[in-house]
Amino acid sequence: MIPLGLCLGTFGTTYNELRTAAQLLDRLGFDSVWVWDHYVSWNSPREAVLDGLTTLAGLAEATTRIKLGPLVANNTNRHPARLAKIGATLQEISGGRFELGLGAGGLEFEQAPFGIDQGDNKARYTRLREAVEIIPALWRGEPVTIAGQYYPLQEAICSPAPQPRPPLILGALGPGIAKLAGRYADGLNLQWRNRARYPELLAALDQGLQAAGRTRTGFDLSVHPALSELLPDPQGMLTQWQQMGFTRAIAYVSAPFPLAQIEQLARKLA
Repeated sequence: MIPLGLCLGTFGTTYNELRTAAQLLDRLGFDSVWVWDHYVSWNSPREAVLDGLTTLAGLAEATTRIKLGPLVANNTNRHPARLAKIGATLQEISGGRFELGLGAGGLEFEQAPFGIDQGDNKARYTRLREAVEIIPALWRGEPVTIAGQYYPLQEAICSPAPQPRPPLILGALGPGIAKLAGRYADGLNLQWRNRARYPELLAALDQGLQAAGRTRTGFDLSVHPALSELLPDPQGMLTQWQQMGFTRAIAYVSAPFPLAQIEQLARKLA
């Protein structure tokens, strides 16, 4: 069966609750733990929301084995060169367990109140297109000069360079970013609820891979269901996703985190 990780929602919870869940996942042998990168809850603007990347720094200290990252970091939330530096720091804190999930954004209600101009779909795509070149380039540890439309760099450097270089995984809802993942990234994450579009998305991925002279061999293709969709028949669902070509699953669960169910799940998969 393919490996299984969990994405822990950051709405309506505390860091202590997230840490307890992440430590349980670490002990039980799950593949990875992920958190959101949202500023405002879509349930209520007054609901507590933890910053995802700050939370990851704490979880990197609180765990020992499990891989961890944002699913996905919103490219409009911060300059990609700053995100590269944050990622390099998280890679050092975690001892090489960090993975960067990255997306184009698109939820205006959590951007506009903070004065963040995320732009239209075309602008967000172009910004992401520049980011997926900038971040790996900076992670090589050498000066980078790029004449980007949104992110021009002049002899920018990220030192020390992260060791090893973290995987870059794009989250996609449409074929444009799926193709971008195949061209530039190490992985692609697809939501299970969007499975009606899989033929289109996977064709775009393969086009991007072909353009880069690559195939799906060694490429990280992950599926993102809700935990509730997995629990009735976890072995059956993981086998189904593997047969569909996915290399791992990352199931989402919101707070309060069902720790007993997670322990039961681990026993079923042992």
